[in-house]
Amino acid sequence: MLILLVSPNQDRLNRLKEAIQGAGFRTISAAALDQAWTRTDFFDFGGVVIDYELKNDIAAAAFRQRFITLTVNEDATPEAVAMELANVFGRCSELVH
Repeated sequence: MLILLVSPNQDRLNRLKEAIQGAGFRTISAAALDQAWTRTDFFDFGGVVIDYELKNDIAAAAFRQRFITLTVNEDATPEAVAMELANVFGRCSELVH
């Protein structure tokens, strides 16, 4: 399953990508919501993960209406986000063991 990750913070984006891929998901990332929205024309996403810095952006609401969307809390670890995705999509994850 393909997950779209959106975060303006490259370091946090890389950590999320690593954890989510480690849980068995494929990822595509974007630094901004407008950039992310363009990717929806070319890929079939199972879900979207939006960084807390972008949660109040009006475009975030559009993602929530169209996709299963997780908004990362400021204190959430990348591993916790990966486990939440695994739970939402019913996947077994090595992170759970």
